[in-house]
Amino acid sequence: MRVMVADTWPGIPAAAAVAEAWQEAVERPWGLLRVDPSPSEAQLKVLWQQIAAWEGERDPLLVVPGTLADPIGPGQTWADLAAAWGFKVLLTLPQEAALSQGAAFAALLHQAKTHCLGWVLLESASGSSLEEPPLVWQLQAQLGIPVLGRKTAAGQISWRAEMWDLLSATLSSSLWAPLA
Repeated sequence: MRVMVADTWPGIPAAAAVAEAWQEAVERPWGLLRVDPSPSEAQLKVLWQQIAAWEGERDPLLVVPGTLADPIGPGQTWADLAAAWGFKVLLTLPQEAALSQGAAFAALLHQAKTHCLGWVLLESASGSSLEEPPLVWQLQAQLGIPVLGRKTAAGQISWRAEMWDLLSATLSSSLWAPLA
């Protein structure tokens, strides 16, 4: 499985922490990849070669520096690259702007034909609580993309157990199989 982790809001870099937590939660032989915010064509070629070299040995986990909507070339965004290279996307989403920001990124994902695994809600310092916010279910119902986890203002990331069950039950077994 190829996974790309990206933020949806500039200035709130949480993708790296989410990628690390994902590595711990999903036990697979991950190969963590980091790239420049504006990679050159040569850098993208080297990145693709690294991914190809790991085939069957490691699953690439690509951390995007910036947002999924950031341009990486003329008329191309990270979302386009994710679709072209077969990456499934895990996105961070600030809780206070979740519905509007989520709708914008859901449209981007749809336009680019990119598969989204789900959201990780980023709680604000004032919005932290132990209770699950209704927003979790609103995002799923309105945008069709599940909330897989939450990151507290203190940096703790927790994954929703029922979402892991849903992912394993609804996604094809090829998602969890080694790259072919």
